[in-house]
Amino acid sequence: MARRIVRPGAIQVQRRGVSRLPHLSEALSLVLGALGTLNRSSGVRTINTEMNGQPVALAMIEGALFGEDTEGNTTLDEITNGE
Repeated sequence: MARRIVRPGAIQVQRRGVSRLPHLSEALSLVLGALGTLNRSSGVRTINTEMNGQPVALAMIEGALFGEDTEGNTTLDEITNGE
């Protein structure tokens, strides 16, 4: 079942000494940049599909699993071939 990501802190954008939450276009660029970086080491596959009649973009990261730390925050854990 799909779960929402839980993180206590948000990414802040700083410009001219003022911090703010990123605009949607900036947040999307950050996500794509992070997926591109992961793709260099583990491989990332993407697929467009639908869920409940709405479009959904999925990114699958090879060799990784979502987890949860002791405080309930979402983690992304690298899985090696030996595990």
